Amino acid sequence: MNPTIKKHNQTKIQKDIKCQQLIDEMKAIEKFICSFGFLSFGRDYILCKNWSFSLQGIITSVELTAGNIITCCEYGCMADANSLLRKYRDDLFFYLYIVVFDSNQKPEITYNATEMEDNISQWIQNGLNSLYIQDVLKAVGTSPQLKKAVTAYKLQKSFNGIGERLNNFVHGNGFAYYNRNINAYKADELQYNMKILVNDMKYITVTFLILLILCSPLSVMSTDYIDYLDCGDTPPEDSQYWVAPFVEHFILNNINLIDENCYNYLKENTSMQF
Repeated sequence: MNPTIKKHNQTKIQKDIKCQQLIDEMKAIEKFICSFGFLSFGRDYILCKNWSFSLQGIITSVELTAGNIITCCEYGCMADANSLLRKYRDDLFFYLYIVVFDSNQKPEITYNATEMEDNISQWIQNGLNSLYIQDVLKAVGTSPQLKKAVTAYKLQKSFNGIGERLNNFVHGNGFAYYNRNINAYKADELQYNMKILVNDMKYITVTFLILLILCSPLSVMSTDYIDYLDCGDTPPEDSQYWVAPFVEHFILNNINLIDENCYNYLKENTSMQF
């Protein structure tokens, strides 16, 4: 019996060192999302109208989507992988959309969040419709806490470019945007396409992280402060501003995808000790 195309692709990709290295980079992102979900557990509750809910469901879904992207790449299903990357992006930024809404409730922030509240309320009741990613990105990018950074580092332009690329795969806007037998690729073409996907996945993730820190700095607080309290000890001075090491490590390794100066921007515009 002849092997299926999927199995044939998998066998070839398992022998491709460059592809395996790229898949390992994606697995590192998946692990980061997993660690972030664990870090945020219990500190990610949101109040919206008459509801209180945790963001864990979203970050769990994001982690699972990251794993599915990896699986698609392992079988050479690049169209599916890129389509899932769009979902990965949409879910991460809807998470951020909710965090921005929550931070807008603080007295020092004056920003009309009525529309955001209505959308989130509909989402809680499984009835959200007509909220497009452009609306989500606009609400995030024009919020008082994030507008300056979004403009300074041209994040909107970058996300427009990524969005157009991912939409091509979702809508099948050409032969190149379909899944293929690995033998149909030119030399190094598969590795090239996979590298673009990995870079976009890193860019989306680190941008999400930077914007999250700017509007909710304590989201990345290390566990040291709470650990001391749980043990009945007095936490070290300012330990509530320590950043979880894995978060800082991820930022340092990927901040160059945005701008090296963005790290200094974080240090200057948040209370966290980077």
